Amino acid sequence: MNKKINAPLGASLIVLSSFFYASYGIWTKLMGDFFGGYTASAYRSVLVLFILIPISYFLNKFEPLRLRKNAMYLLGMIFFSFFIWGPLYYAILNAGVGLALTVAYANIVIGMFFFGWFMAGEKLTRDKILSAVLGLIGLGLIFIPTGNSSVGVLALFAAAVSGLSTAANTVITKKIPYNPAQTTIALWVTSVIANFIMVIVVSENIPTISFSAEYFYLLLFAIASVISTWSLVKGVKIIEAGAAGILGLLEIVFGILFGVLLFNEEPGLAALIGAGVIILAAAISYLKDYNSKKGTLESS
Repeated sequence: MNKKINAPLGASLIVLSSFFYASYGIWTKLMGDFFGGYTASAYRSVLVLFILIPISYFLNKFEPLRLRKNAMYLLGMIFFSFFIWGPLYYAILNAGVGLALTVAYANIVIGMFFFGWFMAGEKLTRDKILSAVLGLIGLGLIFIPTGNSSVGVLALFAAAVSGLSTAANTVITKKIPYNPAQTTIALWVTSVIANFIMVIVVSENIPTISFSAEYFYLLLFAIASVISTWSLVKGVKIIEAGAAGILGLLEIVFGILFGVLLFNEEPGLAALIGAGVIILAAAISYLKDYNSKKGTLESS
């Protein structure tokens, strides 16, 4: 297939990824304080690899690692993985699913514009800069109501750090010269390494393995992670990283809906307006990019 035919597939994969990424908030809330954030992420990453490695082996998806050539990519993935799931786990538990995912995703969009330019040579256009500025305004509207709560501000800041780190890792997956399956495995191997290091650094307690409900939620978390990560990696190899970030804005909608419907969260008016501004900010650049390519989303 040519790129134009592949573009709708890439867009659909990003939307699918957004739904399952938003579901991370569900599993995190259900697991609660039973796990520390880095412990949960380390265990989850191991479970994901138990699922992915046999499938990839059976489908003959493994390629030479070329560690000397790809060392910087892999080290970069480890570094940014230090700042993804520990902070976001804390943010979801303390700021709620909707707000934490909204702040994280806004920073993913902004980060993908920046890192797409810095690492992948994608154009940082005036529209993307305008989108980033409006995105920051939207974030401000979300942060302001929590200004009198040190826990709330810290939780939202943690979500922002997680989002920027996720953006960097996503752009790296676009650059590393592996097929989608091997790129996904590399992403999770580096996650295992980074999160187990952080478990030791922050001295998180590791709960005994048991048949408790929290471990069942962890398994569901891992399955959702396989679907979301593979579809993201496959999608960003087809369409531009910035466009992928914009299409994934449905994660904000899904996250807010999950929080309201499942956990009785009540985001304030300012926060909802902020989420709307963030969606509008991303849509500006998306529409410009879409129209400039005459209705396609393929990577340039």
